[in-house]
Amino acid sequence: MTPNGFPKSRLALALAVLVPLGVLGDAIWIRLAGTPPWQGLDDHWNALVGGPADGVRWQLAQLLNRLGAAPGLALLAIAVVALLLTKRWRSAVFACAAVAASAVAVDLVKRVGDRPRPLDVMIDTGSWAFPSGHAARMAAFVVIVAVVWIPARHLRAWWPIAVFLTVLMMGARTWQHAHWLTDTIAGAALGWSVTALAWFALTPLLDRERAQREALDAPVGTDTDGPGALRSVGNGKHAIAEVP
Repeated sequence: MTPNGFPKSRLALALAVLVPLGVLGDAIWIRLAGTPPWQGLDDHWNALVGGPADGVRWQLAQLLNRLGAAPGLALLAIAVVALLLTKRWRSAVFACAAVAASAVAVDLVKRVGDRPRPLDVMIDTGSWAFPSGHAARMAAFVVIVAVVWIPARHLRAWWPIAVFLTVLMMGARTWQHAHWLTDTIAGAALGWSVTALAWFALTPLLDRERAQREALDAPVGTDTDGPGALRSVGNGKHAIAEVP
């Protein structure tokens, strides 16, 4: 299992740069205007969702609420340790950097936007509403999984699952009235884009890990003239792989 390379499409990088700027611009708009122009949409959605604090939907929302907080960070720490134990420290660096960058970006935008949460919030919450930190963490998580754990041939199958998990977290946050709908949209967009930027920034590190692991997995005896060629040293069962 090797880390995947950053998409070659220029659109992916452009979106990763522009989306955080757009979310920050929305936060400034909220701060200056007090009531954003999309408040009517948020009010309408807030009136549609939510219900009694029991039942399957509530328990699922509570589970996602917890996973977006300390228990989720504990799971991430376990995953990072697993990467280190399998000698994938570069992937571990990327995972930690992506989570940290996403958290810093969310905190910064929250402070700028200064948007109150819905008055009928059904759980204990902290800080400001815009953007949703839980949605940002889920979006960051699914991108990290795509980069570090999903084989390249299975990426197309993973992305619909990634979208589903992110939307599920967004729904859970609005179901408990912890966020406005647009808070969760902005959070998911920010988490995805900042993690994508971390992916792009750490591409040389991840590419080196991928090259090393592919060299180790290559058949012994392969010999090419290019840099990084894998050569056989020795004979028969005692042959070892050498990477120049």
